[in-house]
Amino acid sequence: MSLRESDEEAFALLQRETEYRGQVIDLVPSDNHPSVSVREAERYPLFYSENDGRNYYYPACETVAEVEQLARERALACFPGAEDVNVKPTDGTRANEATYRALLKDGDTILSLGLAEGGHLSHGLKWNYSGQLYRIVHYGLTPTGLLDMDQVRELALEHRPQMIIAGGSSCPFQFDFEAFADIAKECGALLHSDISHFAGLVVSGHHPSPFPHSDSVMTTLQKTLRGAKGAVAFCRHAHAKALNRAVFPGVMAHATGAQLLAKAICFGEVGQPSFKALMERVVRNAQRLAGALADRGYALVSGGTQTHLMIVDVRSKGLTGKDAERRLQAGGILANKQLIPADPEKPTVCSGIRLGTPCSASRGMGEPEMDQIAGLIDRLIGGEDPAGVRAEVAELADSFPLP
Repeated sequence: MSLRESDEEAFALLQRETEYRGQVIDLVPSDNHPSVSVREAERYPLFYSENDGRNYYYPACETVAEVEQLARERALACFPGAEDVNVKPTDGTRANEATYRALLKDGDTILSLGLAEGGHLSHGLKWNYSGQLYRIVHYGLTPTGLLDMDQVRELALEHRPQMIIAGGSSCPFQFDFEAFADIAKECGALLHSDISHFAGLVVSGHHPSPFPHSDSVMTTLQKTLRGAKGAVAFCRHAHAKALNRAVFPGVMAHATGAQLLAKAICFGEVGQPSFKALMERVVRNAQRLAGALADRGYALVSGGTQTHLMIVDVRSKGLTGKDAERRLQAGGILANKQLIPADPEKPTVCSGIRLGTPCSASRGMGEPEMDQIAGLIDRLIGGEDPAGVRAEVAELADSFPLP
């Protein structure tokens, strides 16, 4: 029996959301459209299995074990220099937690990028487990909005952290992992790299790789890798036993076979030449959109973008990030409010918006469409009636069906 037949209410919600997504332009950088194959994998009846990499605690896990091994092999093949990987984590925050538990003791010091400068909640926010279990020191950006590597070194030598985290969730700039590794070695710290938001660019050669410079690396799959929701945690061979134990039974019980299959398929697709072409389009689109907005007088954190995303300061338009997000959504363009460096607003309000190009690139949009989208954004933020703009957005979206 189909979902339509078995549960009309649930089917109606799913149908409504699918139709809505087809009529809007999604510029949220952490969003993407997984392939049909990845989506199909999650539907298969592969049951879950609790295991620590050697021992399985349920019967009939032979196929799931092969699926997990396939995901591991493909993940390692996508990132030359990677030594070991655990493919079980269900999300990035949990994968980071497992890594910290494997490599640190409660009360150890972590040096990471501040949230307003582009860091992530799991890198030390005081309401997150990471900010409660560890002593957190944050580094920031230069006045031009780039990573302040001099400050990173100064803070590392002053505080002697046990771990330095390179990476973040809202970074239009690139990370020099080799430079981070040099600082980590100088102060005796481990280097953990969180590449969740730009892993696809690493694979395609559009961003420096954290391998072999990092002691541990984490990435999610549903962002630039264009996979299903989930994460993987890489580490050096010497840390593999501790990491595996921290994942199971440390922070989670199981991953379903369907989730593992979707991860294996994702990494299989990432290894194809077509994926590099997609990432090329993502990067070119981001640069084009950033340039088009700058030409219209918008101030961009870091002066533009070196990745797939940009942070736009909307204060000069007399708006908060929350205001801009609402105006854009009313016109059919999805973007999220975003803190900017030294932001005077609360995280629930913000002074900026975050824009990215993975979704639009996955739908086939190119640089000409970025020029058009920049104009639509400017009209909405400028106060034009969203009803008229929304019709234009829907027409553009119709030309590029959902994958």
